[in-house]
Amino acid sequence: RTVRSRAREAPPIFRAAIEKCDRILSGQMDRSLISVLYPGEGSASPIDETAYTQVALFAFEYAISELWRSWGVVPDLVLGHSLGEYVAAYIAGVFSLEDVLKLVAARGRLMQALPKGGAMAAVYADEELVRQAIEPYRDSVSIAALNAPSAVVISGAESSVSSILATLGEQRIEAKRLVVSHAFHSPLIEPLLDEFAVAEGVCHFHIR
Repeated sequence: RTVRSRAREAPPIFRAAIEKCDRILSGQMDRSLISVLYPGEGSASPIDETAYTQVALFAFEYAISELWRSWGVVPDLVLGHSLGEYVAAYIAGVFSLEDVLKLVAARGRLMQALPKGGAMAAVYADEELVRQAIEPYRDSVSIAALNAPSAVVISGAESSVSSILATLGEQRIEAKRLVVSHAFHSPLIEPLLDEFAVAEGVCHFHIR
């Protein structure tokens, strides 16, 4: 099946939202968003590369929100984590779709340009215990997400994360490494902040 035929199998509202993102992103990516989300038969998708992952996640979450709206599910409040914050900001009226996609695409490109390396891991323990475990490595490792009372994601330098997991393993605390290209939400991402601030400056914040 072709890319377009696979995309047409999605619900019309969802498909229209993805196609709208694809049109807006034209010229900002070296391949179409639809071909990233729906690679043709025998074709590989670069979706695991950060520059594409970022926009694909946003577009998918945005399309889901549009589908829910079509069903009458209209939120009073919205929130999100990481890319989800951008979707929430759009739904809340903080950004236009054009501006938020410009930001997300810039964020992905800047992250992709950082040196690869670092590690992330899901630790199945409470936040306080994890904070104690990473304290000796606070300059190179941080808590990236609190997914549940006993599900905490850590992120940072490979050697530091490995040492932390070894210590936790001695305490019989389970952890699982995540498959990532970079150590997101960690000190290793900080070098892109100045350039990203410039990208933010070209976008228009508004409340609808």
